[in-house]
Amino acid sequence: MTTLYQAMPVRFFRANYPWLIVICGMLFYCFNYFLRVSPSVMQNELTHAFHITSTQLGTLVGLYYLAYTPVQLPAGALFDKFGAKYVLFLACSVAMLGLFIFITANSYYSAALGRFLIGLGCAFAYVGTLKLASIWLPPNRFATVAGLTTAVGMISGAYAQQYLTPVVMEIGYQNALKTALVAGIFLCVLIMLLVKNRPQEILTTNQVMQPIVSFRELFNAIKQIFRSKQMWLIGIIGCLLYLPSSVFLDLWGIPYLKSVYHLNAEQATTLSAYTFYGWIISGPLIGIISDKIKRRCLPLTVTGFFAAVLLCTVFYAPGLTLSSLQYIFFFIGFCCGAHPLCFALGKENNPINMSGTAVATTNMLIMAGGAIFQPVVGMLLDLHAQGTLDVDGLPIYLPSDYTFALSVVPLGVALGIFLSLFLKETHCQMPVQEASERALDGELVGEKA
Repeated sequence: MTTLYQAMPVRFFRANYPWLIVICGMLFYCFNYFLRVSPSVMQNELTHAFHITSTQLGTLVGLYYLAYTPVQLPAGALFDKFGAKYVLFLACSVAMLGLFIFITANSYYSAALGRFLIGLGCAFAYVGTLKLASIWLPPNRFATVAGLTTAVGMISGAYAQQYLTPVVMEIGYQNALKTALVAGIFLCVLIMLLVKNRPQEILTTNQVMQPIVSFRELFNAIKQIFRSKQMWLIGIIGCLLYLPSSVFLDLWGIPYLKSVYHLNAEQATTLSAYTFYGWIISGPLIGIISDKIKRRCLPLTVTGFFAAVLLCTVFYAPGLTLSSLQYIFFFIGFCCGAHPLCFALGKENNPINMSGTAVATTNMLIMAGGAIFQPVVGMLLDLHAQGTLDVDGLPIYLPSDYTFALSVVPLGVALGIFLSLFLKETHCQMPVQEASERALDGELVGEKA
């Protein structure tokens, strides 16, 4: 009996080991999200520390996306070629190096280098998690993992804003970010101890998923993906539907709420967190529903429509009370929770052995929104400003300046919904013709798992 009791934890561990590995990837994504949204509560501190305008601030924060976005293609290729363990470890280490440089920076250019390295390392987080899910879990769990990963990232984002807001005011942004360094060290150790590249049972059978093994094959895979009109459409739609996060939540949302709705820092942070809460709930829920009904496009289009309506209400309907804003921001986040379905669409439009590259390409196109629109919003703010300066010689922005500059968010979401009408439904499966060809080549693995 004692032996049986001792064996039960071992059995439980082995039975849930695939999910444990995927959770390691999710934790890296949490670390990534914490670092990504942290500047949203540091606008004043960063502006005065480096004496910069909104254009320069948008560029500084956007350097994360400038590194993150183009690295998505080699990130997916590296995961496909070398597996997840050491790629994730090195990526996490680079992100920590960037954070250290950012914390200790005493000039704008040093901080820019740190922010760039943070984006470079974090570029591997989401793709790595979905790659782990694609090889360790059944295919019908992919959209669920995509939504759940986004949800835990949102939890990290909400925590980052609520934790950092009072701490930054008390001890400064540099000391406040040191906690993330400790978390990053722990995460690196966890990845090295727990993550494995392939399920052992797959390695010991003849049904081994054939990876892309040469740079020529990688180039051909990327070329094949970029020739797909559906992949371009998925990426552009994902980019536009993600603007509420990549532009509003990541930097400009809290300054907007403080200026337009005259909220203090604590109220603006709490209100912003309602968007995260809605996203947290709906991300996995919509993923599960999508897997259940075997539809991707319908949930994406319907929820995106309501997100656009709610965003227009926030930006263009004056006189909203704080309580009504709480409900609106919660449901904006809830509607945006369907966004991870774009990754499922990207995966299901390509062969299984290119899953990492396909997901990375989708993520690259989606995250281009931050690289493009963060500086654009800053430039629009400076363009619309009346020229009034504070005591430090920096521009003072009026509510109308923020409304003008951030109109790219609701208008972008509306355009994304229009484009989603041209998406082709995958029904949670890859094209029949491609699946047949891969089956003949011995490349179809785990489709019926």
